[in-house]
Amino acid sequence: MVCPKCGSNNVNVQMVQTSAKTKHNGRGLLWGICRGLLILFTCGLWLLVGKSKGKSKTKIKNKSMCICQNCSNNWEM
Repeated sequence: MVCPKCGSNNVNVQMVQTSAKTKHNGRGLLWGICRGLLILFTCGLWLLVGKSKGKSKTKIKNKSMCICQNCSNNWEM
C-alpha cells in the first residue's frame, strides 16, 4: 500500500469506530401498573424485589483507515 501524499510504503491500517447507537427496550406500561399494585397490596414488601432494567442492544459501525507513518496522512480504505 502506498501513501497518496508522500509515496511511502510505511503505512498502517487500523479499524476506527465511527458511531455507536444503543436501543433500549423497557418493560412497558402494564408491567409498571402491576408492580405498583403489588407494592400497594403488600404494604411495600414488593420494593425489596429489584426493579428490572429491560434489554438493550448496541450497534457499532467501524471503518478501516490507513495512516502513513512518515507524513501522518490518513485516508479511508
